Amino acid sequence: SGASYQTVCGRFRGYQVGSTDGFYNVTQTQTIETYYVDGVTVTYGLPASRHHVYTYAAGFLETNDDSSCPCAGGKAPPLLVGSDYYCESGNPGPSWVGTQLHSSDVLWD
Repeated sequence: SGASYQTVCGRFRGYQVGSTDGFYNVTQTQTIETYYVDGVTVTYGLPASRHHVYTYAAGFLETNDDSSCPCAGGKAPPLLVGSDYYCESGNPGPSWVGTQLHSSDVLWD
């Protein structure tokens, strides 16, 4: 048995490099043990019995694209994530350069 808790606090800061895909390459029935986001996920528990807490997703563009955040026309997160996520892109668009570091817009700040 682990420690009990009621609140999880923390902070992630990231920078987008190249093509991030938010929730693009996922299905709604994906499990927590499979790839389901370009980003960071907070979970608890042991492998095969982990539970989702929160997901920070990195979308492709800030403008409308299938790989962008859901609020910008991208795919919705899988059911296991629900509404417990934050998605952002560092690329204002409308174009993409494969290895470009988008350092002027910190992700998830």
